[in-house]
Amino acid sequence: VVTRFPPEPSGYLHIGHIKAAFLNNYYASLYKGKMLLRFDDTNPVLEDVKYENSIMEDLETLGIKYEKISYTSDYFQLLEEYCIKLIKMDKAYADDTNVEEMRNQRGEGIESVNRNNSIETNLKLFEEMRNGTEIGKKNCIRAKIDMSSKNKCMRDPVLYRCIVDIPHHRHEYKYKCYPTYDFAC
Repeated sequence: VVTRFPPEPSGYLHIGHIKAAFLNNYYASLYKGKMLLRFDDTNPVLEDVKYENSIMEDLETLGIKYEKISYTSDYFQLLEEYCIKLIKMDKAYADDTNVEEMRNQRGEGIESVNRNNSIETNLKLFEEMRNGTEIGKKNCIRAKIDMSSKNKCMRDPVLYRCIVDIPHHRHEYKYKCYPTYDFAC
């Protein structure tokens, strides 16, 4: 059995984190497996190395042992490749709808005007995002799921967003767009 505790290094651990860490550690121990510590470092706006250090110190203080540390950012290249595959399968699209309008459309089950753009257009816009251009910064990549789903979370969620002006704490300015937690986990 392999369990994973995936905190975002954007703040200190709270009671919900501790509960999850204890449960993951317990099941790994019970079944003679291992627990992995996986930092979900997909949002450079909020993350800081001081929080990583604090999380590791807190886990040690609590007697929670993990076998290995990894980072979601270790897999950014692979995640970009998966995103490209989804676009090529017509399962994802680029969207420049502003955040408030997107929230309203998702709530009401209204499709974005960009939802049926060509695969070629979506690939081009994702490349603009990856390069951090002005056009790229206005776009995100959304999954093409079901805008009529009763579960509003399944109404074309965002998979990638562009964050250009803030360095990633491990990769500096190497990446211009980042997967969302929902896509990366």
